[in-house]
Amino acid sequence: MVRTDHRQPIRLKPRTRWALLAFAVALLIAGVVVPHALLIAAGLLLAGSLGLGSGR
Repeated sequence: MVRTDHRQPIRLKPRTRWALLAFAVALLIAGVVVPHALLIAAGLLLAGSLGLGSGR
């Protein structure tokens, strides 16, 4: 049998969400300044995951 256990996304407080978004932007800017693709990718992934979990 296939188990379909759908979990609810974790709700973050607005202050935590803004702090993580600021960290994602900092990673993105650092990746552009240093030219390092992993920093750019990490910033984009973090920002995208925060956008997916917005609950709107």
